[in-house]
Amino acid sequence: MQSLWMVVASLFFALMGMFIKLAAEYHNLGEIVLFRGLPSVFAIAAYAFYHQLPLLGNHLKTHARRNISGITSMWLGFYSTTLLPQGTASALKYTSPLFIAAALLYQGYFPGILKAQWLRFGAIILGFIGVLCIFNPFTENGLDTSAFTAGLISGFMGATAYMTVRSLGRIGEPEWRTVLLFSSSVVITGLAGVAILGISDYTLTSSLYLLGVGLSGLGGQLSMTRAFSRGSTTLSATLQYTGIIFSSLIGYQIWGETLNHIGALGMILVIVSGVAATLYARQRNA
Repeated sequence: MQSLWMVVASLFFALMGMFIKLAAEYHNLGEIVLFRGLPSVFAIAAYAFYHQLPLLGNHLKTHARRNISGITSMWLGFYSTTLLPQGTASALKYTSPLFIAAALLYQGYFPGILKAQWLRFGAIILGFIGVLCIFNPFTENGLDTSAFTAGLISGFMGATAYMTVRSLGRIGEPEWRTVLLFSSSVVITGLAGVAILGISDYTLTSSLYLLGVGLSGLGGQLSMTRAFSRGSTTLSATLQYTGIIFSSLIGYQIWGETLNHIGALGMILVIVSGVAATLYARQRNA
């Protein structure tokens, strides 16, 4: 099932979040965004030139919509990640599947949704409840209001980007081109950010953190693009919640973060929602 690529993407994005937090101790947001895009541009452009593949294709307007929403989501999400507790920022990020579910319901994407599709959308709601239980984002004290708002808007814009990726997949755009054009736009906005925010002092450690942001972002972007372009949109959205498990394990290993009883319950809900959606998709061949 192509949607299972979202599990791989979630692992990469959890690692990227870790590197963002580490890199933010040394570098500004423009530099982090710039290095998020550079490895992807170099690697995929080299692949395209080697195989003599056309770089632009025939669907630049759709790519432009995907890039605008995706880059907006990225900047706001990175901003939120650097200023909020990682748990809160992660919870806000995972509002994207709820926006996707609402969009599909509004568009009437699935005929007879109330009778036949309730389990898939119920799994998304259940999964998000699990996210809230794990991180308890609304019980945090002293939250940065602007960062909190940015994280929520990032979730909405991320949902818009995911839906556009789905459209690109349906019209036959290869994953590599979608990622290349997006990453090129990321680099351009990153350079603009560096021009405004300046250049920090680079060390071997900080450079490795930035490289980690870029490489993990590349792996996550390719895997996410394949999941949404070739798999079930709703199942892929639900499987994003596995990123919470990966983030929790990384947080425990790096910073000694632990879960309380409510958090443990949340993790169970996340797993149950993912399993329910997977079994349903198999039955429906979705």
